[in-house]
Amino acid sequence: MADVVSIDQLDETTTTKAIKDFIDFYLPYLRKNDLEILSEYKVDYFLADINHFVFENQSFTPEQIREDLLKDRGQDIEHVISVINPEYQPDGNLVAGTWKKWYQAKFNKLSVRD
Repeated sequence: MADVVSIDQLDETTTTKAIKDFIDFYLPYLRKNDLEILSEYKVDYFLADINHFVFENQSFTPEQIREDLLKDRGQDIEHVISVINPEYQPDGNLVAGTWKKWYQAKFNKLSVRD
């Protein structure tokens, strides 16, 4: 297996790719109000700012919101990813494949109540 790294070990180009991938994952889950897994991490403050930005700019096209999130909240998103600390390949791809797969794997590990 190739080296596994954290987002903090990626170069600028691959960090930007990682942030864009997270944005592409995050926006649909935010719209569905389906982000419970992220509440396990101490990122509330940053997610609140990110969510506020998204809701304040609802009139933006999907492309605009993604671009502006990267530009205006990219550091917050990078911090969220750093706290979550998923495993990355050196090329900026998640070891889990996608954020959706990562999220589903975390969801599947939750204990089921009878």
